This record gives sequence, structure tokens and C-alpha cells, in this order.
Amino acid sequence: MDEITVDLSQHVFGDGIKVFKDSEVTLKNKNFIFARNGSGKSTFAEIIKHQFSSKYDVELYQGFDALLGENKNLDAFTLAVNADKNEDEIEKKEFDIQEKKKVVKGIKNSLIEPDNAKTVNYFTSLKKAESEKAKKSKEITDFYKKSAAKIKNCSDPQIAKTTYQRKDFEDEIPKASLLQDIEIETLREILQSNAKSADKLPCVDFEFRTIFESVNEILNSEVKEKTIINRFYNNQEKTNFAQKGLEIHAHNNGEVCAFCGNEISQATFDELENYFSADEVKELQNIILKKKKEVEHQIEQINIIKLNESGFNSPYIEEAKKCYEEIEKQKIEAIQFLDKIKSALEGKEKNLFSKTEQLMLDIPSSIDTEPLNEIIDKNNNFGKNIESEKTKSKEKLRYHEIKCLLNEFNFDVKKSESKKADELFESAQNDFDEKEKERQSVQNDIDNLKSEIEKLKPKAEKQAVININKRLKVSVPWQVDYYSNEDSGYYRIVQNDVEGNPTYRGVKELSTGEKNVIAFLYFIEKLEEKLEENQNKTSLPKIIIFDDPMNSNDATMQYLIITELQRLYQGKESHKCNPQRDYLLILTHNIHFYLNVQPHGNFKELKKQNVDGEDIVKEISKYDKINFYRLESGRFNLIKSEKEDFKTNYDALWVELQDLSKNGLRNSMLNSMRRIIETYMEFTKISQDNFYRGNEQYLKLFNVNSHSAIDSLSAESFTESTEELLELFKQIFIDNDANSHFDAHWKGSLTKSRN
Repeated sequence: MDEITVDLSQHVFGDGIKVFKDSEVTLKNKNFIFARNGSGKSTFAEIIKHQFSSKYDVELYQGFDALLGENKNLDAFTLAVNADKNEDEIEKKEFDIQEKKKVVKGIKNSLIEPDNAKTVNYFTSLKKAESEKAKKSKEITDFYKKSAAKIKNCSDPQIAKTTYQRKDFEDEIPKASLLQDIEIETLREILQSNAKSADKLPCVDFEFRTIFESVNEILNSEVKEKTIINRFYNNQEKTNFAQKGLEIHAHNNGEVCAFCGNEISQATFDELENYFSADEVKELQNIILKKKKEVEHQIEQINIIKLNESGFNSPYIEEAKKCYEEIEKQKIEAIQFLDKIKSALEGKEKNLFSKTEQLMLDIPSSIDTEPLNEIIDKNNNFGKNIESEKTKSKEKLRYHEIKCLLNEFNFDVKKSESKKADELFESAQNDFDEKEKERQSVQNDIDNLKSEIEKLKPKAEKQAVININKRLKVSVPWQVDYYSNEDSGYYRIVQNDVEGNPTYRGVKELSTGEKNVIAFLYFIEKLEEKLEENQNKTSLPKIIIFDDPMNSNDATMQYLIITELQRLYQGKESHKCNPQRDYLLILTHNIHFYLNVQPHGNFKELKKQNVDGEDIVKEISKYDKINFYRLESGRFNLIKSEKEDFKTNYDALWVELQDLSKNGLRNSMLNSMRRIIETYMEFTKISQDNFYRGNEQYLKLFNVNSHSAIDSLSAESFTESTEELLELFKQIFIDNDANSHFDAHWKGSLTKSRN
């Protein structure tokens, strides 16, 4: 079977001190390790569990605490993995339940009506807030009812339907609005009026800037003379005079000039007609004439913009008048502008042959009839929907009346008070509900704790108890019994008294040894259960560790534990521990247990081995098949032969003394020395007086039977060093002619202190 190696190199205590000095330890399928308490047995077991749990089923027994739980209330014990922790948890949870029940009771009392009327709690606060809320709510509801009746009974004019109720009034409160007296009068007129309609005003959209610019362009133009008449050349007035004369005189022979009285010749008429009838002159005259007509047309269009007040319904008359006032201003500005344009064109007609001074005018704004037309549209629509408008008028008058009633009642203040009462009630209700939620939450916690307790409660181990009692039957006079019935997971001890009547002992009456042996046997039973759990799949090989399995047990218990362990490693219960695939470690501080639990005797067998092609017969002892270790000072010392191993408990005391002396533990050294002396005197039958021979220093240090000496030593610190204690210890054997006995058992050197 393969060996496994445990890595010790990385393990240190929290303060950085290394636990073990060896970097690794090799384990065979059977391993017996002797180590004093405090030397690191439990630490070593935990290291193995940590390193090998992924590849092996590591089963660790470290005493009854992990497997036997104590229920103090029942005075009974449980059997389960982590039983003691589970029982501790159950006890804590049961305590928590009782504390939470007190909380629930306190909360309940705060949510019900108290016996004392003066007591204030969540119940009374909620009831008070509820009463105040109802009072404020009723006050407003009564107001709604009375106001609705008033609105319904208004008859001059009728402003509400005959079925107007409290709900109607309440719904229309957001629409309530006060009206001015003139608005009220207008609405009353609408209710008495017939439909009217007005014509829309024409849209006058003149580009005054364009007209202005085009006229200035005309004023800036002139006719270039093709024929020059010297008598009025470059003289516009004379030119105009000649043109006027041509217009007023008849073109007949003998026509006399009205200015000079001379007869006008036909040649003069022909000359002037040719001059003033030139194409350029006619073209400019036509342009001026066309522009004048355009301006005159625009003036006519503006003048036809009139307001017909008779076509307006009363709600729109004042609005239309006000809007038309602005149009009138725009009309005046536009006509004045156009008149100036027209005058400039007329002046240009008289000055065709020279440029005229350009106009410098402010451009008037457009005449915007759209706002008034929009009013006219509204007015006409109003007229078309007069019945609908009358309905709206009734609504506005009703909303006005509602607003008056609200103001009279001081509604905003009353509503605010009611809202505050609602908020106080809601707050009180929330506080009440939150407290109820808190109660329910605590109750849920209690229910959860009860459920958790049920999960933590042990299950009945019927078969395990049967098997444990079989083991106990031949060794002790008592048996494990169920606390109440076979389905109970709690147990006690039953034993017949002298009269044969069964008597029971609870967990409080069990000795440490009794607890330990029950837990030990249960652990053995669980090894088989582990195998059964994995029977349908490939199970992992086990590493079974017993960390000080025998502790404070009497001889009977020791024999029972030793027998069970031997059955395991001898393969007699392979369904629990298979020596061919599983590993077994037994760690103990008890020398008697160490000597008796291992295979007895120093058997040897001859085994033929082939070494370098040659068959060699070699003796094989138990030290070749099994690893024996002595854990001392942080080192695993491998015992390779019978000579290196303990022979008796007495030998172990000497080994212990040597180990203590190496570490300078003087008080512990004295305890070991006393036990060695006591064993030696008992074996050799030397009396105490003869052994100590009245030596006061020996009596003070080594008298194992003198309580006064021990008490004196405890009260008064001794001053001897480690080396001086060893010298005194050796000397007492020399004084008794037993120096050879000392030398045979003491393996170290003695160096006398020079202090």
C-alpha cells in the first residue's frame, strides 16, 4: 500500500511561530503516535484533514464534544456529527425564542385598547386620529351638500341642472373662478341674446417699401431731348409753359398766342408737337400715369375697410372696437403716405425732362386686419353656436357662484385642516401598521427559529444505539436508552438497581469517561454509515484519525476502546476500515494506552527480497510494517525498533522527564521526578524514610506523599536550576546505591550548573 506524505512546512501559529520543526511526515496504513498534551497532536490532525479532504474521506475523532450533545433542559444527550454544537445552537435559539416572545407580547399590548384610559399607545393614537379625520371630513361633506342645494336653486338665471348634487359640486371646485361685474353682465346678456354675424374685413397686403422705391426711381428718371429748341432749352419752366400752350391752343391757322398776342404759325405747332410727342416722353408719362392709378386704387382699398358694429354679439363688441382702433391708425398712416406719393408723381408729370428730388418718407406698417378677422370668426362661430355659448355662460356663472360659496366657507383653510387630519391619521395608521409588521416579523423570526430547531434536533439513531449497546453489554452494567421513545433523538442511561428495577441517569450524571466511550462507539458506527452512503458510487479511501481517543476512562473503558481500535486496524471490520486501502492514525498522550493499543509482542517474520539480482532473507518486524512516532519538541521521531520504543509506563516517565528538562520546564520536571520515585519505591519495596534518609532538601523537592512538603514548595518558589534539579535527582539514586539504575534509564548528559 502506498505511503502518504503530510506537508508541515507551511503551518505556523498566528504569532508566526512554527508548530513543527520537521518539513514533512510519512504515514503508512497504520500509524501510532505518542505525544504529550500541548505538543501538537490536534494541530497535526487538522493539517491532515485540510490537506487530504479532497482525495480522501478524512474522519477525525477528537473526543465526545463533537459527537455527543447535551440538552440541559431535558437532561439528555444526543448522538450526531456536531451534536454538541447543534445542542448549543438549539439552546441559543430557544433562548432567542423566549426573548422574542417577550417582544411580541410588548408589541401586542401596544396595538390593543389599554385597560387604563389615560394610557397612550399605537391603538389610542390611531383611534384619536381616526375620530379627528371623520370630524373634519363630515364638516366638508355637509358643506358640499348645502352648497349643491344653493346652486341647484339659483333661478335668475338658472345656472345648474335640476339634478345637481353634492358630487357635482365637489367635481367643479377646481373650476371655481370669480368674475368681474361687467363679465357677469355680459354672460347674462348672452343668455338673453339672439345670434349675430359680421363680415370679415378684406386683407390689404401692400408692399409700401416697394411702392416707395419704385416712385423714387421714377422721380430720378428724365427724358433726353432729341431735338433742341433753343428758346426754352435747359429751362424747365419754359418747357412746361410751352407744353401747356400746346395743350390749350387750337392747332388752326390764325390761332393767337394768349401770352404774346401773336399768331401761332403752323410750323410752331408742328415743331412743338414733334418735341412733346416723342416716344421717350410718352413712355415716361405712361409709367407715371400707371403708378398714379395704382396708388389711387390702394387708397380706395384702404378706405373700404370699415367696422360694422351691428354684426357683433355682445361678448365681442368691445374687443372688436379696440382692435379696429389700431387698424384706423394704420389706415391714416398709409393714406398719408400714399397721398404724398401721388403728389410726387403729379409733380413729376410736369418735369419730364429733368430729375426730380427724391422722397424722404417713413414707411408705414402694413394694415393688419387678421386679428380683427379672428375676432369676427369667433363672433360668427359664437353666433352659430349660441346654445352652446349659453351653456358655457351658465357654467361660468355657476363657477363664480361656487367660488363665492368657497370663500364664504373659508374652504382652503377647512380643506387644509382636513388634509392635516388625514395626514395625521395616515401617519398613525402607518405607525400602527409598521408596528404590526414588526410583530409579524418577530413572529416570523420565532417560526423560523422553531423550524431551525427542528432541523437541528437529532434524528433517532436506532441501529447505532443497538450496536453501541451490544459493545457496552459485556463491559459495563448500563445501556443507552431513548429519552422518550424510539423516534426520539435524545438519550439517557438506564441501569438496574440492586432490586432489579431500572433507574435512569441524565447527561448531568454521566462521567467524562462514560460520555467519551458512547461518543467513541458512535463514531465507529458512523464509519459504516459513510460506506453505505457511497455504495452506489466509487467511494474515497478513508483516513481515520483518533486524536486522544482515551481520556479520563477507567480500566474497563480503556479495554473496550483498545479492543475496538484493534478490530479496526486488524481488518475485522473491513466495512468500516479496510487496511488494504484506508489509513489509520492513533495519537495519544497516555503511555499505558500507547503500549496496549498497538500490536502486542515484537513479532518478526522472514521475507525474501531480491536485491541487485540476489535473493536476501530479511527479518520484518512490526516497526517495518507500521509507523511508530514519538512527537517531541516539534519533531516526529520515527521509532524503528523495539529498543527505541517504550517498554513500560515507567520507561515513558523517564522519556517525559528528559523532554521536560530539554525545554527547561522545572515545575513539570518535579512532577515527573516524584512519579518516578513513587514507582521505584513501590517496585523495590523501599520505605519512604529509608529512601530519603531524612535529607531535608530531598524531602522538600521529592517527597511525593508529604502534602506539607508539596504545599510548602507551592507556596515558596524553589531556586534550583534545571541542571541542579537533575543533579539532585541523580544523587538520591546514588545515595540508594541505584546509580546504575539511573544510568540505564537516563539517556541524556548532566552538566552541573555553576550558578
